[in-house]
Amino acid sequence: MTRVQRRSVLAQIRIQKQELRERIDRDRQSRKDFDFLIEKTDLKPHQLLTGLWLDCNLMKADRQTLLSQAKNEVWPISEDRLRRTIKHIRTVAGEMKATNKTHFSPLHTSDIGATFVALPENLRAYATALEKKVDIWAPYWKRKQARIPGWVVSTRQNSLYERIRSSAGSYHQTRLLRLLNLARDIKGYPRIRQRAFTAWLNRFEKRRK
Repeated sequence: MTRVQRRSVLAQIRIQKQELRERIDRDRQSRKDFDFLIEKTDLKPHQLLTGLWLDCNLMKADRQTLLSQAKNEVWPISEDRLRRTIKHIRTVAGEMKATNKTHFSPLHTSDIGATFVALPENLRAYATALEKKVDIWAPYWKRKQARIPGWVVSTRQNSLYERIRSSAGSYHQTRLLRLLNLARDIKGYPRIRQRAFTAWLNRFEKRRK
């Protein structure tokens, strides 16, 4: 990410957090929920606000989902498929070279022959360059893949949900959900129903224990 892109992202974050703060302040129930959680926890207002913004979609941050998303980013085409492609390209290059030694070769055609002279070597060079790229990304993916489960555990342990539970002794899920849905509205996520949120918190609690 370039410096300009980072600035743009940070600016968007500030705008969304400010909008969340304003929407909470405008709505009486939301303001009561926000003040209640501040009173019941050791969080400062800006910490609660940041937690709502950061963790409003934490229920989608399970190990399998993150692994799948990360793999799709690193391998838009799978490693196995790329390695098969490399092998096929080299096979085709060899077959073209063999064909060029026969009377079937297009190289003997005066009007287009020169166009294909370097094609077998160009294909081999393409396969080699592609293989180098795959060889670079393969160990990077293995390292990242190994770290993701730890990231998931750490994220959950330091999440807004755990900070509320550890300091207040309860998730206060009804009030918390109302505030989370405000954050989700701003970030473009669909609202969460109470039943679904309760089920997710129950799973969250089981993992914690």
